[in-house]
Amino acid sequence: MSTYLVMGLIGNICNIIVFLKQSHHRTPCSVYLLALSTFAIIYLPWSVVPLIYTLDHVDPQVQSLVYCKIRLYGSHVIGQFVRFSVVFACADRFFVTRTSARIRSWSSIQMARKLIIIMCVVWIIAGSHLPVFMDIRGGVCWMFDFYKFFYPIYQTIFVGTLPPILMSVFGFLTIRSLHQRHAATTHVRQKDRDLMRMLIAEIIINIFTSIPFSANLLYGTATFFVVGKSAVRIEVEAFVNFVSQFLIHLLSVAPFYLFIISSKSFRHEFSQIMITWWYKYILRRARVAPLTGQTTVISRAPQGTLDKKHETSF
Repeated sequence: MSTYLVMGLIGNICNIIVFLKQSHHRTPCSVYLLALSTFAIIYLPWSVVPLIYTLDHVDPQVQSLVYCKIRLYGSHVIGQFVRFSVVFACADRFFVTRTSARIRSWSSIQMARKLIIIMCVVWIIAGSHLPVFMDIRGGVCWMFDFYKFFYPIYQTIFVGTLPPILMSVFGFLTIRSLHQRHAATTHVRQKDRDLMRMLIAEIIINIFTSIPFSANLLYGTATFFVVGKSAVRIEVEAFVNFVSQFLIHLLSVAPFYLFIISSKSFRHEFSQIMITWWYKYILRRARVAPLTGQTTVISRAPQGTLDKKHETSF
């Protein structure tokens, strides 16, 4: 899990670096993907670090009622921020491919920022039932009574079903619009195609991660009152629960690696950033360092030469 966490943090930091570039920062879709990576950086430490900690320590959730109430709430809300950032990015691709000027007006940086703020407020309020009903009983921090049955249904609808359906619908409509524009010999930029590929990869990983987690919750609810489970069945259920928990975090770990695989323009821009960083902070310092012990007159000439060589590299 620690490798999982590190890969996710590094990947999302790389995403932020790329999407903060001026060429990307001018597009609403990139604003949504920037928000996705930012929320993912918050989500991973909040959700994964406690799991790693409990491997060798007592679970803090069973020691503090406040923490018991806010941990799952925070994971759920931030996770919804991640999912609906992808939903809005898919919707933006649909808006920008329409011929109607009124619909295209929804694809703007100002609108993207407003929708992100509205999304945050909505899910902070919508998920507020979690800290209300989470409780500690018998040394276990979890859901009890009617909430044990309500939450899996809520999770299935708003996590496992609604976001993938919205992503798929907007993705399908966008692809259809792109085909119509192509048939009409309208030029479609390569970057638009790459953004669509990136979003399709996100849609697939969202479906792949959300449905198993929701299905496992429903199974746990359906078998809650089953008694006399065999040791093998208990072990299998524990393993399936671990796998579903592992997969649900994949949505915040995978974006950078999906973007690298699916988008040629993303690979190019990321490689250019890395090359620039290498020349500016590693190679140049390595060349300048041996000159530090020389006199000022001698050291200036090589420095100018290095600067000239550095300029021709770009």
